[in-house]
Amino acid sequence: MEALSVKGSFVSSTETHQPVPAPITLDDLARLGGVSRATASRAINGQPGVRADVRERITRLADHLGFRPNRAARQLASGRSNVVGLVLPSDDLRVDPYAASLSHAVARSAARADLGLMLHVVASEPGRTVAHILRDGLLDGLVISSVAIGHPWVDELLDSSMPAVLIGRHPHRDEFVTVDVENRESSATAVTHLFEQGCRRVGTITGPMSRVDVRQRLDGYRVAHERAGLTVDPSLVIEGDFQRGSGPGAAALLIERGVDGIFVGNDEMAIGAMWACTALSVRVPHDVAIVGFDGTGSGLDTHGEVALTSVVQPFAALASTALDLLADQVAGTLHRRRAHHVEIAPDLSIGASSVRAG
Repeated sequence: MEALSVKGSFVSSTETHQPVPAPITLDDLARLGGVSRATASRAINGQPGVRADVRERITRLADHLGFRPNRAARQLASGRSNVVGLVLPSDDLRVDPYAASLSHAVARSAARADLGLMLHVVASEPGRTVAHILRDGLLDGLVISSVAIGHPWVDELLDSSMPAVLIGRHPHRDEFVTVDVENRESSATAVTHLFEQGCRRVGTITGPMSRVDVRQRLDGYRVAHERAGLTVDPSLVIEGDFQRGSGPGAAALLIERGVDGIFVGNDEMAIGAMWACTALSVRVPHDVAIVGFDGTGSGLDTHGEVALTSVVQPFAALASTALDLLADQVAGTLHRRRAHHVEIAPDLSIGASSVRAG
């Protein structure tokens, strides 16, 4: 292979500077790969008309040289922006570790796919926001957190022609492309784990019952009782709001009603529940064993207490799958308004908050 000679540029200074190599251009890549500029462009951009061996040679050479296609030129050639949007509620992004973890995972997945990412939060001027997002050429598609559902401008985006993937499920409509954690069986596994630790009176603190994932997790709680030959006591099911502040009061009620285990619908409320145990001099896990959901507090020493057992959300897999489904819509191989649901199984991370000494 011919060696590439690139002239360096220097900065005039009293100090000695190393030459800064110029970036590799498409012309450089074509010359080194022994193909025309047009062939190199088609190979890099995944366009037809290139033999498989040539495509592989050019893409491997591009990786080796650190070549990155010019985004503006690629947009002109393909008619796409190679930028996607992420829609999240602003309040959740500010205070909710779930929203922060999800946005971080989507950003990392977008970077690996060489996509730009634009974050959109629930705005005070919805009409202007929708017009901005739907402007021609601004975005190729949207990844929308189901937590944002219920805001009228988000529903307007879902009803537009723009490719979109929901992370989570819509509470009233089923015709969208979605990716979500598997909630029902993973929750049953978490509650069964409490039974295996000797718990027999397990309560639960749910999130808002208007949400699909909350109802699925409650179903899992009931399934675990059925499998263990136990009856669910309705007084041990308390609805929270997914905020840490709703955990202590709900946990205090459950403790008053004689629970020896609590399955909590997310880690934020589970940490609040552990605060209540501390305040009431209830030992975790000896008196009350606790399991959360999300993994945002998993393995942490929460509020001076023991490490939290939690069902860990597969954020990286959710994000990469969402972007794959979005790419399929952009390519026309997946219909954006035909129900297509993908579920990804989480793992139960065992911490000291639920494990009782044999």
